[in-house]
Amino acid sequence: MRSLCLVACLALVAWPLSIRAEHAEIDLKLLRLAPGTGAEEELAEARADQEPPAGGRNPRPLGKVKVGESLALQFFFTNTYPHGVKKDVIVRYYVVREEKRGQKSVPDLREGVLTQGEFKMNFKPGCRVGSRVLFRIRKPGIYLLRIETLNTDSDHEHFSAIDVQAYK
Repeated sequence: MRSLCLVACLALVAWPLSIRAEHAEIDLKLLRLAPGTGAEEELAEARADQEPPAGGRNPRPLGKVKVGESLALQFFFTNTYPHGVKKDVIVRYYVVREEKRGQKSVPDLREGVLTQGEFKMNFKPGCRVGSRVLFRIRKPGIYLLRIETLNTDSDHEHFSAIDVQAYK
């Protein structure tokens, strides 16, 4: 009886850890670049989240910018899945206008996109990809800066996201 109780307690302690196991580390930043010098100011930073549920589990940070400022999105994505190669995984990034801050659904990427790109790779354990993309927001509003995985052959996908509020 005592050993059965010990096994049950260990299972209860280990269960949340197995649910929270991540297969990706993502470091996403929104940077402001000073005119003339190019000096960087970090406006917002986000880490990995996952879907489902739609929109993830963590609230998105907010970066506030002036219309027309020189900005950069910068990310590093590291595959932490230890059990072999994940083939043909797509890592996609974009900045797109959204209807409201924190909206759960991703806006249609056929319109309102300021910048976007993707990498299609076979991810070995520890494989890493990153990018730094310069852009400007020309109209006031709320925008979504997001990096996400597609085609991981898993029951969930990983992403990291920041809401950006552009004002005059």
